[in-house]
Amino acid sequence: MKKLISFKDIDRARKVLDLGVVTSIKEIKDNYRKLSLKYHPDRHVNSSKRKKYEEKIKEINNSYEILINYCMKYPISFDEKEAVKIEEGEYIKQHYNKFYKDWLGNID
Repeated sequence: MKKLISFKDIDRARKVLDLGVVTSIKEIKDNYRKLSLKYHPDRHVNSSKRKKYEEKIKEINNSYEILINYCMKYPISFDEKEAVKIEEGEYIKQHYNKFYKDWLGNID
């Protein structure tokens, strides 16, 4: 029997991949690729920190797997009302970041 993923595991995985509380699968994949390239042990063959990079890449891979599995099990709505709410929320977030971010901080 598979162990259920706890919120603590999901939140830790989100932080490892440097993601905000609200994100998309595209952002998860993009951050995973960016961090994989940065920390991949093969890029640091002659480094004294190679072991550290090997552990870091394992943590990155595990975090990616946790988040993708969580997203694949999460229900997705194709209801028009839900789509409009998401679009409006994204528009408000972009508007805020464009005009108010420098004064009040980023809302991501």
